[in-house]
Amino acid sequence: MIDIRTANKNDLEIIQNLDQEVFVDNQKYDSDLRMDWTKSSEGINYFTNLINDPESCCLIAEDAEKPVGYITAAPRKITYFKTKHIEINGIGVAPKYRSQGIGSLLMEKCLEWARTKGYKKIYVNSYFKNTKAVDFYKKNGFSEIDICLQRNI
Repeated sequence: MIDIRTANKNDLEIIQNLDQEVFVDNQKYDSDLRMDWTKSSEGINYFTNLINDPESCCLIAEDAEKPVGYITAAPRKITYFKTKHIEINGIGVAPKYRSQGIGSLLMEKCLEWARTKGYKKIYVNSYFKNTKAVDFYKKNGFSEIDICLQRNI
């Protein structure tokens, strides 16, 4: 049975390790990723602030108290929006536990949390070529709203 719980300050390393798995997978889509970021001082600071921020969501999925997935989301503050938005900054499930509904369960718990905080929209971005992620988000009710482009200079 999978349990979802709110992360606390003692869970920093758990979140870092789960996020690192996402980084490892995403490096095939972006060679510019700093593979040491999750455990760097910037990463530690980022995740510590996220865990301690009451306006951010940081959840951990556990199987018999073993961490197997996570989701993090923080306010997306854009002054030209009329409503409160939150952005998923990270979501991941350990490879052995993928395709078992854990990601969708994490997403639903994050949405429930966001509703209680008065958020009206949730935003996420994904690498265009990461079709598994794009399909996952669409399956969970997301739709395309923009396109982000990049080039080398």
